[in-house]
Amino acid sequence: MARTVQRFLFPVISFASGALVYGIGATIGLWLMLVASNEAAFWPANGITVILVLALGARQLPWVAMGGLAAGVVIQTVLGTGPMGIAIAASDMVEVVVVVILARRLNLLASGLESVASVAALIAILSLATLLSAIGAAATLVWFEGVVFSDSLATLWRLNAASALIILAPHFAMGKMGWVGTFRSALRSGSTVRILEYLAIVGIIAASIVVMRHANVSMVSFFTVPLLWCAIRFGPPATAITSSLLSLGIVQLVIIGEWPNTAISRSLAWQLQRTELALSFITIPPLFVAAALAGLYAMTRALKESQERLRYALAGSGEGVWDWCIGDNSAYFSDGWYAILGYERDELEATADTWDQLRHPDDALESKRRIRDHLEGRTPRYSIEQRLRHKDGRWIWVLDRGSVVERDAKGRPYRAVGTIQDITRRRARQEELDRRAHHDSLTGLSNRAALGESFRRWNEQARSFCFVLIDLDHFKPINDRFGHQFGDHALLAIADRIRACLGKNDIAARIGGDEFALLIQAPPAEVEQTARLLIERICEPIGFADSVVTTGASIGIAAVANGGPDFADAYRLADIALYDAKASGGGAYRVAEASPAGENKTSAWDKTVLDLMAAAGEQPADQPARDREDATDERHG
Repeated sequence: MARTVQRFLFPVISFASGALVYGIGATIGLWLMLVASNEAAFWPANGITVILVLALGARQLPWVAMGGLAAGVVIQTVLGTGPMGIAIAASDMVEVVVVVILARRLNLLASGLESVASVAALIAILSLATLLSAIGAAATLVWFEGVVFSDSLATLWRLNAASALIILAPHFAMGKMGWVGTFRSALRSGSTVRILEYLAIVGIIAASIVVMRHANVSMVSFFTVPLLWCAIRFGPPATAITSSLLSLGIVQLVIIGEWPNTAISRSLAWQLQRTELALSFITIPPLFVAAALAGLYAMTRALKESQERLRYALAGSGEGVWDWCIGDNSAYFSDGWYAILGYERDELEATADTWDQLRHPDDALESKRRIRDHLEGRTPRYSIEQRLRHKDGRWIWVLDRGSVVERDAKGRPYRAVGTIQDITRRRARQEELDRRAHHDSLTGLSNRAALGESFRRWNEQARSFCFVLIDLDHFKPINDRFGHQFGDHALLAIADRIRACLGKNDIAARIGGDEFALLIQAPPAEVEQTARLLIERICEPIGFADSVVTTGASIGIAAVANGGPDFADAYRLADIALYDAKASGGGAYRVAEASPAGENKTSAWDKTVLDLMAAAGEQPADQPARDREDATDERHG
């Protein structure tokens, strides 16, 4: 029920409001015309009707227009103009409809006239709408009164356009925040000095009007200066309001005959036309200036906010910014960039050479290669993890990344922008995880996974090397008698001795409790010498607290060349040779022979393996490549 009442009540209110507002505006316009001896002076009816429609909503346009037309019919009936007056009122509604539709289509009310485009759109809309209205009214006068079309068109267009601009410019300028919001914002954000400054502008304008009246001098162009001052300092709303009040005041003075008339012989209509045109020329440019500055201020605020957000984001992420001008090799480094490296801004030269001075020598070639690849278009961006020298002398890891953001006329890179981020802790954690994943926790030697990766990599590179297995002799009694603490100490000592016997490119790994494996890049003859040295060194006494123990080692060697055998087969061969050494009494090494040809091992081969393992006192292993950490705890014979 309430919705039904609202549906019918609101159009009635809109109709009545349109009739009332247009009627009041038309009455004022007719009264001013009467004061001006029946000359077209000022017509506020159309402008205030547009404001009413924008306030009620565009959907109420038909009802408001019909209300305005009804009021026009009543007024023209009272005046006795008959159909002519009705046609003129209809032409007024054409102006209202065109302004409302186009302003709504261009979202002009929400623009606040804060851009040059919005001011240009307002002038274009008002010019078009008032021209259409003037054409309708002039045609009506030609039809009913026989007046010259061009004369009446010029007069009516000037009247409608000047009146519409005076009334509607302030409304659209304050449409973004509303009239009340605009004044509240001005009072809230404006200091006493700014308020006094605006009052000074108003005072200059008022004093100038008084002086011109008494001096009988019409210098409308003088008002350009205070209006531009207002545009620069206070923006579109204040400029539009001040311009409209100034124009309205001078027009009223002209109507009542209080404004200086430099051409006494000219009619009031000529003076009005001349004055309104002059006022248009001095009030429209300040609107454009105010709009342009408002747009510039908005862009400046947006840029400042964006910079603040970027600064906060960079501060939160711990990143520093660099900006490299490739053309002259100059660079800009942000405060965060200097902070990461521990320097003050004036302690480093702002050029790209600073990178070369701070970069770790081992990272220089790769960094320059990646920069070159990006500059030459082979990669979409530049990114590298590299080391830079901190002010305190230590090396820190940074993630350095960026991209070309500007090119010259020939398409060559001209400017690049990027960031650095301190990743020293992350690298340390990653390296620790990698170390744990690829190294034995007790001895620090490689583990089985790292050994397998290195073996496969060497095989892929077709290296010639030897795979060596070491199993400690008589190690279990040491654990049983002296405890695991002594056993761990012994393993550490043996691991150090193994390292000392190897070359810098060789790899040592602990793959079980008392079992080690080596990759030695040397021919079998040299590896045999290394095996004898290993047995000799491992057999040396090991002291711990007040005790001294000795152990021995049995070694199996398998040669690898030309990409074969693979890890599993090399392990099997070395394992068999190891058992052969143990079967001989331990403290010896054996070099494995190549396995028989063919996809399957022969029964003779399997029998040899079982015999050797039996001689060593071991159980057969179904999968020699499997980690035998548990098994080695049980084998010490």
